[in-house]
Amino acid sequence: MSKIKVAIDFRVDDPRQGIGSSLLALAHGLSRIQNLDQEYIFLVYEHNLNWLTPHLSGPCSAMTVPTPIPKKVGRIRTQVRKLKFLQKLWSRSRSDESLLPHSDGFIETLGCDVVHFPSQSAYVTKVPSIYQPWDLQHCHYPEFFSDDDLRVRNVQYPAFCRQARFVCIQTEWGKKDLIREYGIDPDRIAVIRYGTALEAYQPPLEVQTSRVRQELSLPSQFFVYPAITWPHKNHELILRSLGQLKTMGRLVHVVFTGVITPYREHLDALARELGVYEQVHFLGFVTGDQIQSIYSLATAMIFPSKFEGLGMPVLESFRVKLPVLCSSATLLPEVAGKAALFFAPDSTDELVSAMERVQSSPELRAELVAEGLRILERYSANNAAMELSMLYEVVAGKAEGQT
Repeated sequence: MSKIKVAIDFRVDDPRQGIGSSLLALAHGLSRIQNLDQEYIFLVYEHNLNWLTPHLSGPCSAMTVPTPIPKKVGRIRTQVRKLKFLQKLWSRSRSDESLLPHSDGFIETLGCDVVHFPSQSAYVTKVPSIYQPWDLQHCHYPEFFSDDDLRVRNVQYPAFCRQARFVCIQTEWGKKDLIREYGIDPDRIAVIRYGTALEAYQPPLEVQTSRVRQELSLPSQFFVYPAITWPHKNHELILRSLGQLKTMGRLVHVVFTGVITPYREHLDALARELGVYEQVHFLGFVTGDQIQSIYSLATAMIFPSKFEGLGMPVLESFRVKLPVLCSSATLLPEVAGKAALFFAPDSTDELVSAMERVQSSPELRAELVAEGLRILERYSANNAAMELSMLYEVVAGKAEGQT
């Protein structure tokens, strides 16, 4: 019997966010798998090749695909987006079918048995597929999306779910959300609990941690929040909590890591208004080695997000034995279990209380760390790879039965 050839199509321009970290975890897990009957080809744009290849070995390899050259229609769309009234006219003028990208034929020429779309980006293809939408935030918080982006998601997500032999999601909460919003047959939804990319890294040495503290000018004590500056990530709640603590005579520092977006300007203005600008440290995107050192120096990780597909920083914190203060929104209680202090994502009082508790109690910090390690028994890159390997086999088998 010939090997099952799986294309893992990650044509994402910028992987420096949670989905990128998840792909590295998947690459690490599949590289360690002992399955001689499958091979995995990761498809990425050329500028992401060096980012991915250090995590590939064994049955995994990478191939580059050309970065799309903007077509004339794409340039027109970019200009239209600058004028809101024209954007609405542009969006309404396009048919639903025109919003669905089609395969460029590349995976078909590879002779792949299965294509796994590990991010929201996908395309129409006859190759049996697995689609991983991660989350349906746009169904719950449409105000965070432009009219154009909202329509694209409302067309593409359900279409790619219908096309897929299986839809992959990371939590039971996410599965229920898919059923509720799109009416997907529960038997077609596979819940696969991902691990973290940190499983591929060695813990930092003390000398490395000291160097990172010096290079990044980290304060002596701080909380950390690793997240791209999107509105739903809710950095604002942390800033308001720092302001409240300051009125109580407490000067607390927070380090923010993650890709910086234009929303940072709003956060800076708010920090100045609250008088906490000097207590806030935006570092931008940091490397895997750097984030481990930052975690090891922090008092705790704060995760105030309003909506998540998994909450990868929560699992990362568990792995590096860092206490977690976590929003109670959506799936986060399922992921964090008893290993976090929870607060409502709109409650400054609750977050301030959690920050004070974890700062003042070494016993509580140790208890949270111990619970976090127990949570990781359910979330690992190796387990996720094994479960996906079995899913690939089922999808390929279904394909053979239909030929």
